[in-house]
Amino acid sequence: MISRRVINRDLVRNLRASLGRNASNPTTTMLASQSRSFAYASVNHAEEYKQAIEGRHGQQLQLAYEEGEKYENEIFDPFQAYKIEDDESQDEALRETDIEGDEDDDDVEYQDEDDDEDDEDTIPTKSMYKKDGSIRRTKAELVSLNAGAPAGGKFAVINLYGSQHKVTVDDVVILNKLRPVETWAVGTTHTLTADDEQLLLMGSQDQTLVGMPFVNGGEVDVMVEEITRDKKVIVFKKKRRKNYRKKNGHKREVTFLRVLDIRFPAIA
Repeated sequence: MISRRVINRDLVRNLRASLGRNASNPTTTMLASQSRSFAYASVNHAEEYKQAIEGRHGQQLQLAYEEGEKYENEIFDPFQAYKIEDDESQDEALRETDIEGDEDDDDVEYQDEDDDEDDEDTIPTKSMYKKDGSIRRTKAELVSLNAGAPAGGKFAVINLYGSQHKVTVDDVVILNKLRPVETWAVGTTHTLTADDEQLLLMGSQDQTLVGMPFVNGGEVDVMVEEITRDKKVIVFKKKRRKNYRKKNGHKREVTFLRVLDIRFPAIA
C-alpha cells in the first residue's frame, strides 16, 4: 500500500518539473475563482507521455495499431485464381440483351426529378450508435483496442446526485431517475460545472486537473437520451417450516445521459 506522504512527494516533484527550478516553494498551481473558493491543481505530464511513446510503451501501441490494420485491407479470396472467365459467346449474348434493353427503355416514361429527390430522403441512414448505446466501431478499431491501443481523448469525473462517474465523449451514464422530469426531459441538454458541485477532475494525455474540491471553469455537456425502467430484480423471502414464501419483482426508473463534449478551463 502506498502511503499518503509518498503520493504527496510525487505530486510536488511533478509540479516542480512543470513550473521550473526558479519557482519559489511550489506546492500546487492554484487557480481560484473570485465568486467562490473553488480551485484546482494542474499537473502537466506531456513530457513524460512523450518519453513513454518513444520508448517501449510506444512500440507496444504500434503493434496494436498494426494488428488492426490487417482488417482494413481487402478480404482475401482463395478462389480468385480459379475463377473461369466468361466465353465470347456469353459476352455477345449480354451485348444483345443490353441493346434490347435500351430499345425498351425508350418507351418507358421517366418520373419527375422531384419524385427521385423524395426517394433519396426516405433512404434510411445507419446510426452511429448501437442498440445498447455504445458507439459503432470498425473491425480494425475493435481489434486495435483489444490489443491494447488507448481510446484517447479527454475524460472527466463527474458527481451527479451522490454518484461519481468517469466519462469520456459518447459515453452513456445510467442514473436513478432525475427529477424534476420537466428539467431532465428527454432531448434536453445540460452543462455540468463546478458551480453546481458536479465536476471533480478532468484529464487528457498532456495534463490532469485535480479539483480542490471542484474544477472551476471546466464544463461537461450531457443530453438526456432516454427515461425508462431497469431490468427486473427478484426479491424472494422465505421462512423454513413456517409455510412462508414471498416473491416480488422490482424495476427502478433510470435516466440515460449521453456525454456530448468535455471542455477544459480557458486558463488551463
